[in-house]
Amino acid sequence: MANLTHPELAEIRNENLPIASLEALKELRNKLCDNASSEYTLQSHQKFLRRVVSPDNPLRNLLMVHGTGVGKSCTAIQIAEEYILRPEFQEKKVLVVAGPAVQSNFKTEIFDINRVSLDKTQTLLSSKQCTGRRYLDMLMRIESEPKQWNVPDTRIRLGTLADRIINEFYEFIGYSTFGALINRKLLELKPAEAEKWIHETFDNRLVIIDEAHNLREGSSEMKTVSTGLESLVKMANGLVLVLLTATPMYDSHEEIIFYMNLFLWNDRKQPITKKIAASDFLLPDGSIKASKEQEFRDWAQNYVSYVKGENPFTFPFRLPAEDVDGLPTPLTGFTGLDIGPATQLKYLTVTPSTVTGGQKKVIDGTKAKEGDEEARMALMIPTISVLPENRDFAEVFRNNAGQWNYIGEPCLTPEALPGVSAKFVSIIKTIQSSKGVVLVYSNYVERGSRLFAMALEEHGFSPASGPPLLGNPAYKGKSKGEYMLLSSEVSTAQTNALLQLARSDRNVNGEKVRVIVTTPRISEGVNFRYVRQVHILDPWWNMSRIEQVIGRALRTCSHQALPFEEQNCSVYLHVARSDTEHECFDEYTYRTKVEEKGIKIAKVRHVLEESAMDCPIQVSLNTLPNDWKNLEIPQHRSEGEDVKMTLKDMLAPVFSEGEPAQCRVRPSQPEEYVRPLSTYFDVRDEVFVKLGKMFLDKPIWDRAELFAYLKQYQKEVVIFLLQNAIRTGFKFKDQFGRPSLLQSRGDLYTLGPVGVENGTIIERTTKAPTRGEAQLEEVATESKPVTDVPELEPLIAALPFDEETKARFTAVLPGYVFDHSLSREQKIKYLRSGPPLMFTERLKVPGTDILVLGRDEYDPPDPIGEDRTAVNAWIKELEAKYAADNDKMIGTIKDGKFAIGKFEINGDAFVRIHGTKRDVPIICGTGSNNKEMVTRLGLYTDEKKIGIPKVPSKSNWTRCEYMELLAREQHNIVWYTPEEMEVLTKLKSLRQS
Repeated sequence: MANLTHPELAEIRNENLPIASLEALKELRNKLCDNASSEYTLQSHQKFLRRVVSPDNPLRNLLMVHGTGVGKSCTAIQIAEEYILRPEFQEKKVLVVAGPAVQSNFKTEIFDINRVSLDKTQTLLSSKQCTGRRYLDMLMRIESEPKQWNVPDTRIRLGTLADRIINEFYEFIGYSTFGALINRKLLELKPAEAEKWIHETFDNRLVIIDEAHNLREGSSEMKTVSTGLESLVKMANGLVLVLLTATPMYDSHEEIIFYMNLFLWNDRKQPITKKIAASDFLLPDGSIKASKEQEFRDWAQNYVSYVKGENPFTFPFRLPAEDVDGLPTPLTGFTGLDIGPATQLKYLTVTPSTVTGGQKKVIDGTKAKEGDEEARMALMIPTISVLPENRDFAEVFRNNAGQWNYIGEPCLTPEALPGVSAKFVSIIKTIQSSKGVVLVYSNYVERGSRLFAMALEEHGFSPASGPPLLGNPAYKGKSKGEYMLLSSEVSTAQTNALLQLARSDRNVNGEKVRVIVTTPRISEGVNFRYVRQVHILDPWWNMSRIEQVIGRALRTCSHQALPFEEQNCSVYLHVARSDTEHECFDEYTYRTKVEEKGIKIAKVRHVLEESAMDCPIQVSLNTLPNDWKNLEIPQHRSEGEDVKMTLKDMLAPVFSEGEPAQCRVRPSQPEEYVRPLSTYFDVRDEVFVKLGKMFLDKPIWDRAELFAYLKQYQKEVVIFLLQNAIRTGFKFKDQFGRPSLLQSRGDLYTLGPVGVENGTIIERTTKAPTRGEAQLEEVATESKPVTDVPELEPLIAALPFDEETKARFTAVLPGYVFDHSLSREQKIKYLRSGPPLMFTERLKVPGTDILVLGRDEYDPPDPIGEDRTAVNAWIKELEAKYAADNDKMIGTIKDGKFAIGKFEINGDAFVRIHGTKRDVPIICGTGSNNKEMVTRLGLYTDEKKIGIPKVPSKSNWTRCEYMELLAREQHNIVWYTPEEMEVLTKLKSLRQS
């Protein structure tokens, strides 16, 4: 049980919210989402759990019930880093069990080189990471010059190195692989050998399991994993188990018992032969038995951390669907029972659509029985769509090379669609009359997501990537917007490209992707931005999966690029309705499965919230003050309506009308205790940021002032960190932007700029004057857009070469001025409309209109789908050509100057030299390419044997420029355009072993 009287825990508190007002809300949202100016600061629960689940404390099990957007991964990483720092735990890597997408996010959370930035003075690096500067400091031992971090090659190399460092400390494994590994060892090895393997592999090891609800025993796929985990905790000694989930009870309130057994076995508080049953603690309605309530609360206080998600100060506002009037409310349930006040929907708002035609006929004829998954599917799919004459998909559409052709009459047109799917009609009508990005989800592909995407095409929408799904559509007009379909039928590479496009800053209002159509494949690990509507076509059997889907669209700061009044998302739960006032199966599922389960789960969840170990610390965040709950907020719907709603009305359904949670935990008892050294370090970066800001305000501080300013930290912590900054030479920035070291004189502290640490007080606190020539103010000239194809002849005429040279190289001079004299925009214009030049055709990707302008630079930019495939093929062909030219002399342009592949002269032969790291040409006239060598190379490449003429005195051209003209003729040398060479020098395959 966490003792909250310990000083390192007692000092953790949350800041009080300001008085509720619209202005305060806007200010908070801007502050919390302003990544440009904010430093990464650990949240209270992240500090708390790093200190509680550490080698200094006896706690060895943790269930993190943390909602969406509160930094679960970062919290787990904080715990992991504490163990990694301890020598006694470094023998075994931290094991992270998670799905592929979550693994990738987890690694990025540990260290992301894209979050490392150089300050304006080009002298200091900042690293806004969950792990602070820890990994940056390790990498700076390898590359200590800050300016080098802006060099693309350096960043790539350091990013690869960072991955290696992470893999030294962490091991990542999938759920099934993890369970199969344990079960296979237990099955294949003799009992004594299997137990030995468990001890050698898992004793005193930290195991983190993300999205731990995937372990629930009710899932057949995960049965192997949960069985393996049970065996593990019963045998391993000193195992530290950290489970992360926003939904510990995914499908049933009884799933909480699984975690109880795991932790009690792991702590050896329960015999391995005993297993708690759900009925031992829980009643059928989700309540906890009175005789077992305190025992359950004690278990929660020992092992559970509870933090609510969907922070209203960072999340988009969640709006209910627009009201639909005129549709009859079902009076009779799907199974024939009356729907009375006690059994009707209470917490969920559904959007009904009246079925007609063939869909109505099938639904009205559906018999009320449900059984296994297959039977449920047969009942659910007609509420989504019914194809003509109730035929199967393959009877209505024929697959032709990846496209689907109608076999008969088109059935997805605006005229025919109402008889196929009332929900499709309703959603498409809403999309057409609104603005912004829309997410549409179905649990089923063939008759759900894919068919809806095909219906979009018949209503004027086109795919954002690849060919249309319909091979013979009835619609022949212009595109009304783009959609993307994410399913198992779409490759991983294409999915990633589409996700990047949908999340880009160019898609704030759906300019690139208006509609995102998705399936269960995108329920975990994928985040969207700017989504203004979420449409759930069909329910699952619990609210957890539905909320998971909605959570892909509602993320921390995901709507910050939109105006405040548009930072919202409308959520539609679609159901089918028949005019018989008889309930359809989808609405029956929401009422009797989703909501009933939600109510039961909410009862257990409420007890967890009240009894969690950190309830006294988190209660101020978990329970929003009344003035904030009732604050009315004006919003403008994507559908066009202006609304005013309170914060409490824009939160996810909680399936409870009870009182807000009040902490019910046993009080901590004071005891003799020494503060662990580790708790000095977890606020190190935070304190150093504050110190940096303090010295910007004034140059000298005495110790008493420092203590007063940093009063939220214990004095002993402040003293320790001041000494640590001095001892380690941590670099701050003074008020003039100079890298500076902290120094102390008695009780006084100041910064000494690097290089003048021992200077006078004047030298420390003032900036040395800079001398330089006076500059006349330049007259700003308005830049004119490029409208015409640039003419090369005037540019050639203006070249400094003599007339004899110009006549000698008539064929190559146009390419010369193209590379040296045209801007990027002019080059694009010329490539699009001008006559071909030597080498320029190589910059056009065959079969597309894409121009290659450098590494990852294209016109049009960001190719995806088939265009991306064509670009990749172009790159591979270029790389193959370069490999074939392995022993030939190479000429190109580097940094605007002629560059040659390294070479040496062996007798009369010129031999190319390959670099030890990268085979990169060097600028002519530098290094080994001296005057004599360049002259001899000129003779070697001069097909006409004229040689390099003597450069006239006072000439504006050089021997190297003449050499470039020879190289462009490609005699005994191969020419690569600067764009091609930029692509090639970034390819890892050019590294030499």
